Amino acid sequence: MRKQITTVLIAASMGFGATAFAQQAGSAVPGQNSPAASTAPAESSAQNFRNSDLEKFAGVQKPLDDIRSEYSQRVQSTQEPEKAAQLQQEASEKMMEVVKGSGLEVETYNQIAMAVQSDPQLQAKVQSMMN
Repeated sequence: MRKQITTVLIAASMGFGATAFAQQAGSAVPGQNSPAASTAPAESSAQNFRNSDLEKFAGVQKPLDDIRSEYSQRVQSTQEPEKAAQLQQEASEKMMEVVKGSGLEVETYNQIAMAVQSDPQLQAKVQSMMN
């Protein structure tokens, strides 16, 4: 079973948003139509990140996946849209705390996440750091 890399995409107008994507090339990513989802050419993406940042990125994947999983279940079990939105906001805040606690800026995390999605070599490198 392949691990998932959780992407924390912070939409300025909404204040929250979390998506997950599979480690497969060409897999669809919900919510990718936001302006923040545009990516740089694959050949330059790996050159833009320090190994230390990639290691931090890889290191937060498990805690982020745990948060995503927990809150996904909680959101699905509620019948109230307002409660679901509150839970999504809470999950987003926790995810941002984890990212910031690792020493990465949320923006840097998002840039790496988008590059990993579009660059199979970078994706493999991050995956190897996660093992």
